[in-house]
Amino acid sequence: MTKAIEQQLIENISLILKKSLTADATLADLREHKKASFETIFKKDAGFNCSANTFQPYVEELADDLLHWQANKEQQQLLIPLVKKIEQLFTVLAGFEQTHSH
Repeated sequence: MTKAIEQQLIENISLILKKSLTADATLADLREHKKASFETIFKKDAGFNCSANTFQPYVEELADDLLHWQANKEQQQLLIPLVKKIEQLFTVLAGFEQTHSH
């Protein structure tokens, strides 16, 4: 069971990484044209430790959380915040893609 969960987490994070690279490139373009002036992607209470105006730091935090869970698999409570972060990133990236796809 744990192996299947681990594989799904890795696949989801890989997909988020790909989507975030595209989104960050779009954000850079929007900023160049003064169309993206927000300071952070997520609010402070979203569950992330980092605070950034690009997706990459959030993806890095997600990868760090995955590594921490992989090293401590017996601690199932580590899985819940990891999955919540994945869900939040998927939701925000999907909304961003819908709004900014060409």
